[in-house]
Amino acid sequence: MATPTLAAYREKWREAPRGSDADGRVFSTDLLAMADDAFLAAWQQMAARRYAGEVGWLGPLYFDTFRGKNVAELGPGLGYDGVRFAEHGAHWTFCDIVPDNLAVIRRITTLKGLSDRVHFHLIGDDLSFDALPRDFDAIWVFGSIHHVPFEIARKEALDLLGHLKPGGRWMELVYPRERWLREGAPPFEQWGKLTDGERTPWAEWHDIEKVRRRLFPAPLRTLLDFEFCSHNYRWFDMVYAAERPFRAEDHDVALLSRRANLLQAPVTLNRGARRQWLGPGVVCAPGLFAPSAGIDLGPSMRAVTGAAKGLPGFAVDIECRVGRGAVGIGLVDANGAYLPDAEASVEEGPDSRLVTLRAVGTGVPAKLVVRNLRASGRSIFHLVSATLRPAN
Repeated sequence: MATPTLAAYREKWREAPRGSDADGRVFSTDLLAMADDAFLAAWQQMAARRYAGEVGWLGPLYFDTFRGKNVAELGPGLGYDGVRFAEHGAHWTFCDIVPDNLAVIRRITTLKGLSDRVHFHLIGDDLSFDALPRDFDAIWVFGSIHHVPFEIARKEALDLLGHLKPGGRWMELVYPRERWLREGAPPFEQWGKLTDGERTPWAEWHDIEKVRRRLFPAPLRTLLDFEFCSHNYRWFDMVYAAERPFRAEDHDVALLSRRANLLQAPVTLNRGARRQWLGPGVVCAPGLFAPSAGIDLGPSMRAVTGAAKGLPGFAVDIECRVGRGAVGIGLVDANGAYLPDAEASVEEGPDSRLVTLRAVGTGVPAKLVVRNLRASGRSIFHLVSATLRPAN
């Protein structure tokens, strides 16, 4: 099925940064109108700015990693990264929705004598990559996929993921939530105009769990996850930790992400033996680490135990909104002990946060608990949804 909104993105991304984000933008169509000498000189000047700017560290970090390897890039713009890595021995496939962008890169690589190391794929409205081989060592996604809504990005990413080798790398640059908050937490339809100019139809923040959700149920192991350049960017480098190439049809996603409907069960608040439904605006007891709510995972654990056979543990995907203060959401075992690395903090903010708690090789979770992280006063939170599933 065609994606009716793709035309707006294709129209926007005919323009690309002139190397650094501080240098303005240029249309690929205008570059193509230049004579070869002027065209090559203009591209070289922009690329030099790119290599010397805020992301110049990418080359030294990955030159050896990519030498002799096959890499697919999603949304290359004018091809600065891929051309640089091809010059250092990588075999690069440029995948873009804009024909003129690919034409610029094809012309540059021809002038540079790199034609034997590069390939091209024009992404159609079906977001399919079926024409590509399935032996890529890495997939490079640099500031592109966060410019389409999550569901479109998920369809595109899962199709491309099927072309990655077991043990291959998924590498991605995104805009972090901290930048979105700093810029006023606008609707994603408006935020793009702040990040990338008036013609930008969409920009959406991401963190590691949001990327994992987009690629679910593929098993991924995080190698790098950090923000840089004053919280303007976030970089992820992940390993596809599987023994065979990813195929969505190999996974019973409905079973693995079975909705345990945890919020339909009564929860016990800390005020005596009172029991009530966990609804909007639950108020935490005052005091740091004061427990406020707990959800018995027993019935839900039994519901997914069959699906979890052979898998390393369990995960709970949670959407939580905090209207005041901050809360910690964690998993505890049958003895009430917190499971290591199975707690996340959510602070007051204008949006819901998506967090995932994992109990992998650390014990069996018996309860999900919420506790106050505000030293003085009360926190107010709302658990929008919670899903128990085998960990991926």
